[in-house]
Amino acid sequence: MLNAMTIANYAKQLCKPSWQKRLLLMPKLQCCWLLALFLIMPSIKAQEESGNLIQEFMIQPPSRMLTMNFGYGFIAPIRENIVASFSRGSTFNLMMGIKRFLDSDYDRAQLDFAHIFLVVSIGYAAKGRLTDTLTSKLTTIGFSNVRFGFGARDGIGYKFQKYAVVTPYISGGQAWISNQWTSDTLSTADVARLKRFSNSLQYTAFTEMGVMIDVGTKFAMDIGFESMLVQPRYIFLQSFSNLMLQQLAHIFFRKVIDTVFPNSWIPIAGFALKGAFNFWLYHQRSQQGNFPFRSEAGLLLLAFKVGASFSID
Repeated sequence: MLNAMTIANYAKQLCKPSWQKRLLLMPKLQCCWLLALFLIMPSIKAQEESGNLIQEFMIQPPSRMLTMNFGYGFIAPIRENIVASFSRGSTFNLMMGIKRFLDSDYDRAQLDFAHIFLVVSIGYAAKGRLTDTLTSKLTTIGFSNVRFGFGARDGIGYKFQKYAVVTPYISGGQAWISNQWTSDTLSTADVARLKRFSNSLQYTAFTEMGVMIDVGTKFAMDIGFESMLVQPRYIFLQSFSNLMLQQLAHIFFRKVIDTVFPNSWIPIAGFALKGAFNFWLYHQRSQQGNFPFRSEAGLLLLAFKVGASFSID
């Protein structure tokens, strides 16, 4: 008979794998380890990448970004002493520039924004039709134009954590535009006046009031109202004097705003006062090109626009 010790040793030998069994088990164990690593490594890498993405998504001043902006809007010309009315049309805008954010001197919850850019835009409006051919009513004036130029916009934005900034901004710039007008019937006086603003390149200056919403560093949306003044002829001293008048007024408003308004209201106060002055000045210049001095009136193009910006890495 087998004693207890012999049975125990025999059971131990059965449970102990042989060297052949070990060879068969080793690849299986290695496959298990490799499978575990294969499942774990992507999660570790994803955590690292998500951390990097969050870091890139955060708006951390100072920051500078090369951006491209696509915009669409509605445009309407205004010119005094034109008997017929203008059609309202559409405008497509493309802007490319460099945008930057800096810490504001006013408040920790604000960022100083500036954006220099090149702009190209195309505008179009179909001419109107006569409602009754027996009447002497004039059709509305259709148009098409192409503009290219440069400008800058700036403002102070309110930041939300480090992931979004809402910025009321003011922009201004200079450009050249080519206009063409179409209408079935125009008075002789209208034809003569419109010839001053057609075919050849015309000098323009523009200003815009708007609000931009940056979501992270990759995407932004903006909505704005633009006034563009087309001059019948370019006179350097006249354009330079108007630019100096505008800049001196902005410096004066900056001093008033810093003195009167608390820090939290400075972005809105600057937006309202500077923007209102710019549009008032452009309206005056549409009647007198060299306001406050008497001179030939310009052509005003008003546009309501929306746009989207994307950063270019």
